[in-house]
Amino acid sequence: MANHLQGILAQWYTQRDLLRWVLGTVIQIEGSNYRKTGAMILVNELGQYFGLISGGCLEKSLLVDVKKVLTFNQPLRVFYDSSENSDSPWAMALGCGGKVTILLQPIAAENHYHHLDQLYLALQNRTPIHYSISLNNSAVQNRLITADDFSQHNLATHQTHYFNDQFGNNLLAIAVQPQTHLVIFGGGVDAIPLVQMASVLGWQITLIDSRAGYAKSADFPTATTIIRDSADALSPANFLNTIDAAIVMTHNIEMDALAVRALQNSTARYIGLLGPQHRKLKVLNRAGIGDCNKIYGPMGLPLGGDLPESIALATLAQCHQILESNNCLTTKSSLPVVSLTREFA
Repeated sequence: MANHLQGILAQWYTQRDLLRWVLGTVIQIEGSNYRKTGAMILVNELGQYFGLISGGCLEKSLLVDVKKVLTFNQPLRVFYDSSENSDSPWAMALGCGGKVTILLQPIAAENHYHHLDQLYLALQNRTPIHYSISLNNSAVQNRLITADDFSQHNLATHQTHYFNDQFGNNLLAIAVQPQTHLVIFGGGVDAIPLVQMASVLGWQITLIDSRAGYAKSADFPTATTIIRDSADALSPANFLNTIDAAIVMTHNIEMDALAVRALQNSTARYIGLLGPQHRKLKVLNRAGIGDCNKIYGPMGLPLGGDLPESIALATLAQCHQILESNNCLTTKSSLPVVSLTREFA
């Protein structure tokens, strides 16, 4: 969760009044870049930073400019050029061959934290949302986009946009998704690498297994929640309506069937089922439901390998592919954005 925005905000939220902070946002890119428009980083006065706006090349270099922002209490735009025609000393270090413009903004109680606290609470409540930043008027605070903005400016739910508001302000509306919530039915030894890898991805993980000796806390220290109930005892209102994906791997036909039945009306966009095609048919038949296109069995991309680690990698790769293709977090631009090199916004 370290580099997901929800995790970044969690680090900041508890220390927001203890230290001075600066928010860095990628507001424009040209060519190839490691991160895309809307990527954010939070830096405090101690030089600690949370999040990434590149592959690690730019983060430390920003500290000089962060000090300027804290000294003058004014936003600042920073421009990096790593294209072939650039004479910048960063051209070789960045390696991507693109250009990136970053807006640095002081974050404090007097500017209402640019409403980052509201953004954090929205993500905690698992609310997909847009967060807008003014690109031509530093007096305009960042804010959460309202339903009226969506209808008035024809914004797409999962896209990051440039648009003009009714006052003529040039805004960047960043599409923000909550931390991915994965539920895993089955706490055997082959689930251990699955939980470990999902944790590295920054996902929230709920592990479910009612059997004694399974889903032991010592084996799954990175699981967010461990539930020791059977699938048919779960209430959709509790958490099944807050999940993005599920993996069913109890190695028991009856237990798998109960899990699949519980998941059929959940919010999961991906359901992975361990085992071959003929076993999947048995599970679905036992569950009393027909096949559906969000149940993947056998689960995982055909990467090869039969060890638990290989299966975990293949499964999470497929799950990630499905979730990200559905999110479609692309940038829709209808406005030109002028890049400025280290000039106050």
